[in-house]
Amino acid sequence: METQQEHSSNTYSAPGRDAALRRPQPRAKITPAVWLNLVCLDAPLVALAWLWLFARTFHVALDLGNCAILFLTAWMIYLADRLADALALSGQVASSLRGEFCLRHRRLWTWTLVAIAAVDAGLIWRTTDARTFFIGALVGTVAIIYLILNYSLGRLWMLLPVKEVAVGFLFAAGTLVGLLPSFPAVDFEFVFAELAFAFLCTLNCISIAAWERDLDVAQGKISIATRYVFVRRHLGKIAIALALASLIAPLIQHNAASIFGCVSASALLLALLDFVREAIGRDQRTALADLVLLTPLVVMIGASA
Repeated sequence: METQQEHSSNTYSAPGRDAALRRPQPRAKITPAVWLNLVCLDAPLVALAWLWLFARTFHVALDLGNCAILFLTAWMIYLADRLADALALSGQVASSLRGEFCLRHRRLWTWTLVAIAAVDAGLIWRTTDARTFFIGALVGTVAIIYLILNYSLGRLWMLLPVKEVAVGFLFAAGTLVGLLPSFPAVDFEFVFAELAFAFLCTLNCISIAAWERDLDVAQGKISIATRYVFVRRHLGKIAIALALASLIAPLIQHNAASIFGCVSASALLLALLDFVREAIGRDQRTALADLVLLTPLVVMIGASA
């Protein structure tokens, strides 16, 4: 999910960088999960799944136009960020499979991005009410500011290593814009559930940063894992802590039990991925990091049964 997510392209000096550049990197098999990640479709699917879960939990009727806009907007942002990241690192020795794939197909990628932006803009113009447009534009502006800071002032993350937190909370906020115009009452229960989802998205970003720390060091990128080595060592513990906290939360906010249950399940799956990280290729692991956030699909299947 990290813009992905994805890291700043600004370089910095790091011990062992040349060795990391020469280090052979295992490539994942092109499984369906990896394909979704290569074409940036995993994050939009995650957004739709959690939008449905929040709408079901808080009894909000979803607008199909807003759902389509959410999907296209998320897809567009991730495609644009992937292209910018790949072009900035086109001369690097070490690269991810998704970066290489984007560069190989950059012409088609660019035209696809333009087409999606055009369709998205048309849908927004024809179907969005003023309130939804204003709030969506506000979140979109914050996202654009983040991207500008990430690519032009990436060294800022050395002073404020909160990039993954920013991405996680932006993703969660952007997802819930889809609840408009029939937004639920913003009470403690809703805010608590939204924070749990935002922390899960942040954990997803931190997990990817931790697993790709060697690649980031080789490319001269800055992430929370390159700034604080202990994050990689304690990632599993952080995930389990979020999972346990989410299991306890329904005792206080029982109406949102399905949301906390999905947060807990996804956090446990991220902890499992971290536990078996050496047995899974880097690209496969990154792809699965997003797919384990699709736990609302279990609730959806159960509801339709």
